[in-house]
Amino acid sequence: MNNCLPGLRLLFWPSLVTALISVLRLVAEVNGWLTSVSGGRLLPLGITWCIFVFGAWFGRALATTGNRPQVRLAFVWALLALLLVITTVAQEFGPLVGGDQSDETFTAVRTAVLTGAAVATISAVAMFFVWPRLAWLMLLYALPARALVVALTWLAKTQGWDTHYTKFGPPGIERDLPTTMVSACIAQFGFWVPLTIVGGTLTGTLFVRRRA
Repeated sequence: MNNCLPGLRLLFWPSLVTALISVLRLVAEVNGWLTSVSGGRLLPLGITWCIFVFGAWFGRALATTGNRPQVRLAFVWALLALLLVITTVAQEFGPLVGGDQSDETFTAVRTAVLTGAAVATISAVAMFFVWPRLAWLMLLYALPARALVVALTWLAKTQGWDTHYTKFGPPGIERDLPTTMVSACIAQFGFWVPLTIVGGTLTGTLFVRRRA
């Protein structure tokens, strides 16, 4: 247990920063300061980039304590895993760009998310063999971060706020509260949590590789 405490302490500031960014993003969209289109267009005020920044942060901290990747060419394995996820998402969502708001399109979006989630999960599991300690840290970092996004989705939906949290797929489809929450949970926990593990492990191994 004592060996786990130093790693757990690393989570505080990254988790706090990530939570603040998520809340600020909601406030900015509700007030019309930022776009509320589906996906958010990868604006800087978002938590996607945190995956890579804090992956490097955790990797550096672990390396200074002597904890390093468990396989040779760890960076290559992590990079291949991320490229696999990105390629899958591009193939699944590419045909949906410019789609309508129909039930058929929503079903296609749900299928695309489930496919991406499956590939991301398999890739994330592989990262536990590449660098177990970092993969666990990324998992513990990702769960509360994505749980907060789900909570913000519920808040935005129940309050009738126009934000990207309640919109799905390139068409920006919106559905009733139960469907929205199920979809949000699938996307956040099924896709984004595994992607966080993969992306964080990638930058963590890259940092160690450069420092070696």
